[in-house]
Amino acid sequence: MSSNEDAVDVTDGISLETGQQALLSVDSMQSPLRELPPSAYANLLVVASTAPATVASELSAAGADVHTVGQIPISGSESDYDGPMWTCDPLVPDDLTGLSMRLSRGLDALGAGRGWVLFENLNVFLLYASEDRVVRFLDHATTLARERDICGVYALVRDAVDDETYARLRRAVDVERDCR
Repeated sequence: MSSNEDAVDVTDGISLETGQQALLSVDSMQSPLRELPPSAYANLLVVASTAPATVASELSAAGADVHTVGQIPISGSESDYDGPMWTCDPLVPDDLTGLSMRLSRGLDALGAGRGWVLFENLNVFLLYASEDRVVRFLDHATTLARERDICGVYALVRDAVDDETYARLRRAVDVERDCR
């Protein structure tokens, strides 16, 4: 870890400087939540197609206080989650405009310099929206997080995208981590 005073203090998980954005390569069955440092759980926004109850359960098992976590669910169906994690109505994967609006509000709720955002699986968006739209959206999302000094982790099943798509996504972030 660098000696930079703005570094995020971690004992486990990936290490990012405050406001830094990372593209995280994972296996298809690997949860990117497990790659976050424990300190990220204190003020976290998750964008995930995994059901909120499952996300909350996994975070609880990792020792997180889910009262300090929010989720923007990505799903074509309603969610019946009624737990302590804050959430909103689900969005379909190709509604990148709606996601942008909710992401902006969620990042504001975290507070400048005080949180993390995790996109659980960029592949979901690539299945439903054009690659160009997803690349533009990722650039927008990383800009929103950087402007607020929030650490961003954008997980991708690396084996499911070609090298050209990966390179385009990689341009939007500061660092890449291979956790496969």
